[in-house]
Amino acid sequence: MALFPIGPSAEDALSPTAARARTAEEAAARAGGPVFLASEELPARYDTPGDAEAAYPELYGSGQFELVWRDNGWRVAMRYWRPAPPAPVARSAQAAVKAPLGHARTPEDARALLGRPAELVWQSLPQLYITRHRLMARWGALVTSGLAHIVERENRLAVAIHFWRPIAAPGHAAPLAPAERHELAARIAAPLASDAPQAAMDIGLFEQVAPENPDIVLAEEGDGRVRGA
Repeated sequence: MALFPIGPSAEDALSPTAARARTAEEAAARAGGPVFLASEELPARYDTPGDAEAAYPELYGSGQFELVWRDNGWRVAMRYWRPAPPAPVARSAQAAVKAPLGHARTPEDARALLGRPAELVWQSLPQLYITRHRLMARWGALVTSGLAHIVERENRLAVAIHFWRPIAAPGHAAPLAPAERHELAARIAAPLASDAPQAAMDIGLFEQVAPENPDIVLAEEGDGRVRGA
């Protein structure tokens, strides 16, 4: 398995003093939070592969670099572990993209929002896309930032979201987070009333409107009276 440098940018990752890691877990421990494997094309252009190898002796065999031909020249793309932005905190992937409780980089930050231990997980959203272009039009920002990646499901493409969720005991739902309890309490306290006051009822259970005149209400006994009287 290749050993990749860690840094917020390709320039930082190229530094001889940059820390290195083989796995995302190891890189996250060194970076102090979630990371993702970024691939970034370096700015220099070379006339021959030999020129590129002279600039980057580890070009072949290390897995860190890749030689690409673009715009009539040879260029080098580099892979490195880039710290991801704070991940959303929620109970599900859909809640993470629609209404997260907040964002956190560390388990401690996520626990402060949830009020209980949290775990960093990947979970797919239900939407399926035929092409990568359509998916990226909706989720491109999250994929680029490392908080989402593209997966294949049912011969279609879907997006998986990286987020913190509460850790629950097997067979038991995780208790509500403080923010969720406040929201639920506010909903319960809100009166179930319409915006406009309800009009007074003017027809009794055993009454009906006269078919020849809607202003007349007929009772079962057959006598009539004016509506509202």
